Amino acid sequence: MTSPAPVPTRKEIQITGIRRHVAECVTSVKDGPCGARSNSWDSALHLDVWIRAHADEYEHKKFVKRTEEPVNVYTKPTQGRQ
Repeated sequence: MTSPAPVPTRKEIQITGIRRHVAECVTSVKDGPCGARSNSWDSALHLDVWIRAHADEYEHKKFVKRTEEPVNVYTKPTQGRQ
């Protein structure tokens, strides 16, 4: 018995949620970077509040802001396209 030929497929990426904003403290401390991380918010405005509060409490000065966008990868038949 012959097995059927494989169906050509391609990987697709689908956005599955709202872009989120986070900040991380990268100030050097005794054992490396601080690493404190803010909550994740829909708006970047909250990051400035968190950064100021962390800087006031710990006197840290270096931060990184990031956006996170949740996505899923799935396989889809190419339907003759590659």
